[in-house]
Amino acid sequence: MNRGLSFAIAALQALIIAAIGIGITIAPLTLTWLIEGDGSTSWLVALQVAVFTFLLATGVPLQVSEGKLLGLEFPEFTITTMPLGLTLLMALMVIRVGYRLSAASSIWPAWVGGAVSFGLIGLGASALVNNEAVLVGEWEPLLIPAVFFGGLLIISSTFASRYEMFEGANGAEAKERVWIRTNLLAIYSRLHWSIRTVLSPASRVGLGVVAVMAAVSAFMLALALGFGWIEVVRLYEGLRVSVLGGVMVTLGQLALLPNLIVYAMAWLTGPGFSIGIGSSVSPFASALGPMPAFPIFAALPTGGFDRGILFILIPVLASFIGTLLIRRYVDQIRFEYATRLTASIALAGTTAVIASASAMLLAAFASGSLGPGRFEQVGVNVLQFGMVLFIEVLIPSFLASLIITAPYDPDKPRRK
Repeated sequence: MNRGLSFAIAALQALIIAAIGIGITIAPLTLTWLIEGDGSTSWLVALQVAVFTFLLATGVPLQVSEGKLLGLEFPEFTITTMPLGLTLLMALMVIRVGYRLSAASSIWPAWVGGAVSFGLIGLGASALVNNEAVLVGEWEPLLIPAVFFGGLLIISSTFASRYEMFEGANGAEAKERVWIRTNLLAIYSRLHWSIRTVLSPASRVGLGVVAVMAAVSAFMLALALGFGWIEVVRLYEGLRVSVLGGVMVTLGQLALLPNLIVYAMAWLTGPGFSIGIGSSVSPFASALGPMPAFPIFAALPTGGFDRGILFILIPVLASFIGTLLIRRYVDQIRFEYATRLTASIALAGTTAVIASASAMLLAAFASGSLGPGRFEQVGVNVLQFGMVLFIEVLIPSFLASLIITAPYDPDKPRRK
């Protein structure tokens, strides 16, 4: 695959992914407009909603001017909360494109073509739906989507195993792919031995803890919606929308479902989350206040639990068990460190840092502003979430490290 072809393929894929990102919203909106529209609303409104949702999913903030909706006046506000459902869908498609492009003999034209094309699509789409009610920055629709697409494309095409359509189909590996991987390995080898020794096993445990929390949070959210189906139905009926309107409400909730999973992770940790300024939802107590009548909010607990501390055991146990499962790396760590205590401190500390940093990153993407007034703050207190999770991972990981770290014996065969 030559440079021109890789550039063209990436640019075309950027166009397709942007079309899917916009089309997944505009298709049901158009159907609703055709079947239930009374002619008082232009189809351009559906296009505007679809484009603004696409831009928001890539990270572009929206500035909504003051106005009136359903007879109620509202002040100017900013929407920064990303609908992570749509974001993840587009991210997975970009990663798949990057994996396919890893077979190219020259990848940098694909990086440039994909990022520039996606950025220009964002800029052109924002200019097409430009209006005084919803404003975006002058350059944000160009730069932020370009970074979103280009960053994911570079990472996936560089670090994925090289794609091969059939045996012997690939030519020489791209020099830029080799250069990046070689230099990162060189940087890793130059790290201080105290960091290099524990980095790999600590990453496994730290990311594993976050993955377990996400899985448990998704399961608990599904259970809450299942057992609360009566309240979900009541809220749908209270919206007084048609079948197509109900479909639109459901799609909007699906777009925000990953956000709620991240909020549930903060709930499991203890600090909880908020749906608006002044509200708080945690295992110990809940104070919600006035809430939008979205059916998915039926999953939110309306009060605390007498044994709420039991939920905090989930990240604690995940950290403890995860550390026990990396026994195969213990001999190398113990060989480098002088004592069992210092080895355990290093491993547990690095694990806690990685777990808390990755969880804070997820919380930062999932939280933000979602509306005027009290809804200018929705989601997780990122710093508090990270600090609490750090402690909950540090202590059990340290105790587990003390258990599995045996004194180094040069005559004993090392584990493989």
